[in-house]
Amino acid sequence: MVVKDSQPFSIVDDCGFKEFVALLDPTYSLPSRRALKNMVVQRYEVEKTKAKAVIQRVEAVSLTADMWTSINMDAYLAVTCHYLDESVKLATVLLGVLPFPEAHTAANITAATRSLMEEWSIEGKVTSIVTDAGANMVASVRSLNLRHALCFAHSLNLVVKKSLDATPGLEDLRTRARKVVTLFKTSTTAREKLKEVQEQMNRPVMKLIQEVDTHWNSTFLMLQRLFKKRQSVGAALATLKTDVRPLSSEDYETASACLQLLGPFYQATVELSEEKRVSGSKVIPMIKMLMLYLYDTVGNISHDTAKQLGQNLVSVMLNKFDTTENQTALNLSTLLDPRFKTLGFYNQVQAQSSVKHLTAQCSQVIRDTPTEEQPSTSDQPANVGNPPSTDINLWAPLDRDASEARRARNATADATVEVHYCHLLDWRVDKRG
Repeated sequence: MVVKDSQPFSIVDDCGFKEFVALLDPTYSLPSRRALKNMVVQRYEVEKTKAKAVIQRVEAVSLTADMWTSINMDAYLAVTCHYLDESVKLATVLLGVLPFPEAHTAANITAATRSLMEEWSIEGKVTSIVTDAGANMVASVRSLNLRHALCFAHSLNLVVKKSLDATPGLEDLRTRARKVVTLFKTSTTAREKLKEVQEQMNRPVMKLIQEVDTHWNSTFLMLQRLFKKRQSVGAALATLKTDVRPLSSEDYETASACLQLLGPFYQATVELSEEKRVSGSKVIPMIKMLMLYLYDTVGNISHDTAKQLGQNLVSVMLNKFDTTENQTALNLSTLLDPRFKTLGFYNQVQAQSSVKHLTAQCSQVIRDTPTEEQPSTSDQPANVGNPPSTDINLWAPLDRDASEARRARNATADATVEVHYCHLLDWRVDKRG
């Protein structure tokens, strides 16, 4: 219970908890706080041993790593391991959350990550590592000599933040919106008045949402909630003695037009964050869907600020993700995902190039698979009429060359058939609904 619910060790000293346990079983003696801590440490070691045993049985793993700061301003490095279990389901184990009081340099991050990899004996199993685009994280992954994949959700966050910051007029709107939200967050009188007004209007009582500078989603949610509660907020502000000015109808018109553009980006971020399956195959199709939405929408927007935001989003998206479809790990995973295949690609030339790459890899797998020996090309056994000392197969080199040529030709043909048949099968299934 303590572990699952993140309860403090001091729970065993709480009077209410003691009475509750006594009602359940008067004969049970609660452990002391120190004893409880030892129990948790022992359970941790048992679970860690089990997790290590599982990790040892898997062939390959990938990692995610992130630097973060707690509410008490303590820095940590968290490293998580991902793998497919015996039932081919995605599984995850937290390798460690390490206190990081030292400088956040690439060298220090590399040393900490390598230490965890050695502790869990996965040095030769790591196929890739996902991090944000921080210079220290990028340099660290390079030092570890691992395949690096940038966190797509983090990249989307940077795209939207940069586009918002580059749009004239939006910064002023966001600043004034934050002031309105701050008033209702910090003033008890204002908060109660907003609640009262919502009840009088028979509207669901909702609190306003404050923007957090590092997360663009909070900007979307702040503007969305303000727009939804604009009448209640305006009525509440009209009754309060405050210097905070309500947003104008033009402000709400701007917010609404911009929310229309930002909606799919919010949806994409939430979808990726909630994903419980391998999500690498979604990156390329998701970029395609976002770009198609922007191209279809920007041309039909009449609001100047929203149109500028849309143009900024298109520009930053192209700059940020221009070479994404060229990344082998992403394009092959998209190609192999039965939901997407080549349809997931924006650039069909790159899609066909990926098909050729996949076919070549399949061909290599088939070529490397042992096959039965082919019969000799010679008309009769090589040792007929010859003494044992001259038992030589004259045709052996030709047999070997012919066999290798046949295997190479068949491997390429079989791989081509397999890749294209899978695509055709998926197309037929889609057509049949």
